[in-house]
This record gives sequence, structure tokens and C-alpha cells, in this order.
Amino acid sequence: MALDATANSLSDRTANLGEQAYQRIRADILFFQLPPGSRISESSLVRRYDLRQAAVRSALVRLMQEGLVDKGDERSTRVVPLTLRDVREVYSLRVLLEPKSAALAATAGMTDAEIARLRGISQCRYELGSHSALVAFLNANREFNLLVAAASGNARLAQTITQIQDLTLRILYVGIRSMNVSEWFQTTHNQIVDAIAARDAARASELWRVDLDYAERLISDALMNLPELSDVNLAGHSLTRRTEG
Repeated sequence: MALDATANSLSDRTANLGEQAYQRIRADILFFQLPPGSRISESSLVRRYDLRQAAVRSALVRLMQEGLVDKGDERSTRVVPLTLRDVREVYSLRVLLEPKSAALAATAGMTDAEIARLRGISQCRYELGSHSALVAFLNANREFNLLVAAASGNARLAQTITQIQDLTLRILYVGIRSMNVSEWFQTTHNQIVDAIAARDAARASELWRVDLDYAERLISDALMNLPELSDVNLAGHSLTRRTEG
């Protein structure tokens, strides 16, 4: 009995360390602290996060399954590069699902408390140069989208949107860290909330579609002009810049 309890305790502790490693490494990938294309190794991550190698190894297996890291070579792992194709595929999925989710939420109706929460989130903004402020802004944007998805009444749709929102975090961080889109966010999201509150499904859907179209174009342009990504394969070929003269 005592031996079983000890074994279970050790197993739980190992699992907790693995979860901790997964969450920390994943957050640093999504929020550009481990940039696309960068090489990482188990030993470097153990030092960076002060965690055990087994926990880091477990986390990397999960991140590989999610498509956030892959094997760079026999000795190291690579943060998967971010490509224009990724942006287009993610936003194509979002356009298929999220406007429909907004329409369903408007049709079903949201409570006064939920509408108030959406209005509060719609006031979020950030200042350029502040990593923590940008992370808070992106998490608020994610919460807005997931609250609407949950109100759609379709649990499978909401679950799928949650997965896509996680992929979107990395894309958005890279895309808007060099420009402030707070004003656009506030204006568009307030209009979406008004449409949902009025149970205007068609307008909620259309506003969401317009927002996604704008975001995809803005992010694609930003990716093409980020100096730190100049040698990353964004669209299936090298984008290393030529110098004029």
C-alpha cells in the first residue's frame, strides 16, 4: 500500500513537471520567444526552464504532435517555420467556421453578462514594444472568439475553433507586433457585439468575415517585411532580401 502510494506520488509529480514544461515551451513558441525556424535541444530547454530532461522530452513529444516543432537533425529539434501558406490555411478555416459561429450565437442569443464581457474585451488595446501587453491583448482576443464560439450551441464547432485559435496566436503575434491594431480591434469588435446583442445573425457573420479578411492581409504583408524572418522559407522559396546598388 505504502509503496503504491509512493509510486503514484512520483508518477503524478512527473506528469505535473511534463505539463509545466509543455505549457512553458508552448507559450514561448506561440508568443515568439522561441522564433519560427530556431533550433532547440533538450539540454538547452532544461537550462532555460530549469526543468528535468524527462519533462522536457515529454513536452517536445506533445509539441511535435501539434506540429509546433519537428526534428531539425539528429541532435536538435526545430521550431516549425511560419509560412504564408500557414496563414492562408488557418484563415481559410477560420472563414469557414467563425462567421457561422457568430451567426449561431446571434440567433441563439447571449446573456447580458456574456454581452457585457464581450464589450469589456472589445476595449482592449496594447502598446508597441511591450511583450506582456501584446500577450494580454492576444489572449483577450482569443477569449472573445471562444466566448462567441461557446454561445453557438455547437460543442464540436467550439472545440474546433479553440484548436484553430491556438494556431492563430503565433500568427497574430508575429503579424501585429510591429503595428498597433487596437483601434481596428475596438471598432470592429464593438460592431460585432452590437450585432449579436441585436440577434442580427447576417450582420454578425459579415462583420466577422470582414475582420478576418483584413487580418489575413495585414499579417501576410507584415510577415513579408519582418527582418528577422528574411531568411525563413515563408512561401515555399527563400525570401532572403537583395541589397540594392
